[in-house]
Amino acid sequence: MLEFFLAVDGGGSKTEFCLYNRVTGETQCFLSGSTNYKITAVDAEREAFREGVSKVFLETGASPGQIRGLVMGMAGIDSPSDHAHYLQIGLATGVPKERIYLCNDSELAFYSAGRPPGLCVIAGTGSACTGVAADRRTTRSGGWGSPISDEGSGGWIGIRILSELLRYCDGYGTYRPVYESLRERFGAVSFEDLPKILSLIGMREIAGAARPVLDGADAGDGHCGALVRKAALLAAEMAYSVYAKLDFEREHAVDIVLAGSLFKSTAYRDGFEEATSRLIPKGNFHFRREVSSPVLGGIELAKTLFA
Repeated sequence: MLEFFLAVDGGGSKTEFCLYNRVTGETQCFLSGSTNYKITAVDAEREAFREGVSKVFLETGASPGQIRGLVMGMAGIDSPSDHAHYLQIGLATGVPKERIYLCNDSELAFYSAGRPPGLCVIAGTGSACTGVAADRRTTRSGGWGSPISDEGSGGWIGIRILSELLRYCDGYGTYRPVYESLRERFGAVSFEDLPKILSLIGMREIAGAARPVLDGADAGDGHCGALVRKAALLAAEMAYSVYAKLDFEREHAVDIVLAGSLFKSTAYRDGFEEATSRLIPKGNFHFRREVSSPVLGGIELAKTLFA
């Protein structure tokens, strides 16, 4: 009997797996590591996915043959080659192709708090926006990878604040109070030691540098606030592009789902909402902030696709 739906929310920092029992309505969720192969070594990414699936089947007693639908919302699905890459990973679970649905992780986040027509903006390590029309047509903007895309994300903020910090360390930049938090974050005894450390870090560590900036903006730091407002504006412009591509101006009501760690910052969230309201003067939208677990959106999507 095909008793279960399995949803996977794959990101650059962690991956969440959720098994839904169609008979009892019970959900069981499990965590694993990064499965975004654009910022994680391919072998490590495959191993993180395999480890997560193994946890699901081992701890629940379910088997691949009982999965009615597998929904994989993965950060990094941007092209046909990305789709093929993740499809091979999905097939390795033992679930047949016709029971697998692949999409960008922002589509999962949308269904966790919204319903078509609408869009979801994810602002975390990276950024992307996916829109879903009333007839389930989808489109997206952003999320093409840092540093060429992912505008307004943690990575975008991190690149800019660390570039400023390195100029200061090298003697030709302006000192900012947030630099002290960043020096401590990266374990440098002095600013002279910091460039050597920063030259060795990866994208996840760079994105992590956004946190002191967001905290500074929330606390009233003017320089941090300006950088966060710029990031929020870029995210709002990305959202507006999806709104326009799907002709949402014609809709009576549009859900705009806010997902990702950056929206936990009051300064970032307020900046995004203010910028979006300026870009969409019609005001036919509702902000949905109650995204607790995007992976549950994958379960809702599975109920629609594999009912």
